[in-house]
Amino acid sequence: MARTHRDDWIEAGFELLRTAGEHAMTIERLCAALDRTKGSFYHHFEGAPAFARAVLEAWEQRHTEAPIAAASRHDAVAARRRTLDATVKELDWALDLAVRGWGLRDPVAREVVARVDARRIDYLEGLLPRRVPAARRRAVATLEYAAFLGAMQLDPTRQRNLRNVEALLYEALGGLLREAQPRKG
Repeated sequence: MARTHRDDWIEAGFELLRTAGEHAMTIERLCAALDRTKGSFYHHFEGAPAFARAVLEAWEQRHTEAPIAAASRHDAVAARRRTLDATVKELDWALDLAVRGWGLRDPVAREVVARVDARRIDYLEGLLPRRVPAARRRAVATLEYAAFLGAMQLDPTRQRNLRNVEALLYEALGGLLREAQPRKG
């Protein structure tokens, strides 16, 4: 029998969370999903609250820090944006929505979701031109992020093609940035 690693438990937690919600992430259901004993679970986690924190931390790392790290490897802002866009399109949007739903009902999850939202908006703001006033950059970054969250709501399994929505978003955001530029003359 192959050893079960900490990441195996977290992946099983992701699956239960995605398909049935945070209340499904019981020790019993996790053990059944992995065909392991409670002792195996407790070898990796002190209990259900510690497991829940580990799931949230793994989600934050994989769905926020990893895409930002991948984008930040580039020097040029355009390359950072392209890499970020490509990376977030490959994320598990259904899992992201499940964590957001969890955050509506649980203060620990709510805190992690708020931290992730702030980190993502901050990074998007940093991709915008410095010539644009700070308040405008923040507003544009927040709107872009809100549109991304909306796209996840509209198409969490990516069954529909939302490219036209994305093109309209970037056109509108570009207009907001052009309006913020100082006028010549």
